[in-house]
Amino acid sequence: MAVPRPKLHSDEAILDATMEVLLRRGLAGFTLNDVAAELGMSRAALIQRFKNKDTLYRRVMERSGAQRRDYLASMPVEVGAQGLWRFLTEIISGMGTGEGLDSYLLLAWQDLRDTTLRRMALERNLMVRDAIAARLPKMAERNEVAAVLQDVIAGATMQWMVEREPSLTRYVLERVRRVLGLLFPHESFELPKR
Repeated sequence: MAVPRPKLHSDEAILDATMEVLLRRGLAGFTLNDVAAELGMSRAALIQRFKNKDTLYRRVMERSGAQRRDYLASMPVEVGAQGLWRFLTEIISGMGTGEGLDSYLLLAWQDLRDTTLRRMALERNLMVRDAIAARLPKMAERNEVAAVLQDVIAGATMQWMVEREPSLTRYVLERVRRVLGLLFPHESFELPKR
């Protein structure tokens, strides 16, 4: 009876390397050979564990959803204008300067072309929308307001792609702050120090 060879690379390490390759080469340009070379493992070992490029990509996207769920669950739920602002500041700050955003958008485009990937993208979006709604004060239009705030984040992100100044985080926070000022005119929303 053959003894299975020990795994030299965890699934997590492989998924991390896959994401790095995807961000560098895009989905159309990424191959199993690229991922194997990134890790110093054989393509055959990669195929044995993940079957093919599509399966590997789906696993990366499934993990992305699980990571987002865990991240959002780890954050405190402070209901009210200031708690919402702290939450939005935290998640928007995670967007960084915008470096590499073009690559993420190309991956998002691929998600739209595949039913399973589109469903996973929708689940990730709904997680964020629900997290926003959970922090809004009690109001009749809570879900609609959460959807609009998420739309502002997405729209500002796309607009930043054209303007590119200031950093992505700053740009999106400034737009969200304007909307919160309209929703909660008696509150003050301070931008974090640069």
